[in-house]
Amino acid sequence: NPANTLARFRLGVIAMYRGEYERAYAVFNSTPLERNPSLWAFQTASALFRLGRTREATQLLDKYLRQYPADEGGVGHSVRAMMLAKAGSHAEAEKEIATALRLGQGFGHFHHTAYNVASAYALMGDHAQAVQWLQAAADDGFPCYPLFASDKQLDSLRNDKDFIALMRRMERDWSERKKSL
Repeated sequence: NPANTLARFRLGVIAMYRGEYERAYAVFNSTPLERNPSLWAFQTASALFRLGRTREATQLLDKYLRQYPADEGGVGHSVRAMMLAKAGSHAEAEKEIATALRLGQGFGHFHHTAYNVASAYALMGDHAQAVQWLQAAADDGFPCYPLFASDKQLDSLRNDKDFIALMRRMERDWSERKKSL
């Protein structure tokens, strides 16, 4: 349904998880979600960040968090944690992670927050925490093997035995789920 904004927005999410960040950003930018500002802000800021447009992502998150300080699910703070981790500001990233986790309690889509927290830990080189949060994201409804396998933010984990074991399980489960399509 081309009139359904959320349905169109989902095409951007698909592009995002395929690593097509320009396409994702274009979709997000053309389908503002007035009814779901946390979803729009976190996905759009994530696309900007992954495109290397960190200043724009920061400005978007700052505006979102001023307007919506409750940050449903902690998603805004989790994106901010990734950006700080990549910038080498580990203490600040840890504070954002703590806020994201506190705000994310009970959120139906907490798996997105957990994934971003895992990404932040991977960017900081904390493999144990990264793998723990990736497992939590998968267990909470986000077992997206293709994303986990290709996300450059997880590159520091590629030789970690626990990450390798997680990926083997996820690949097996992904293959089984694909058979039912």
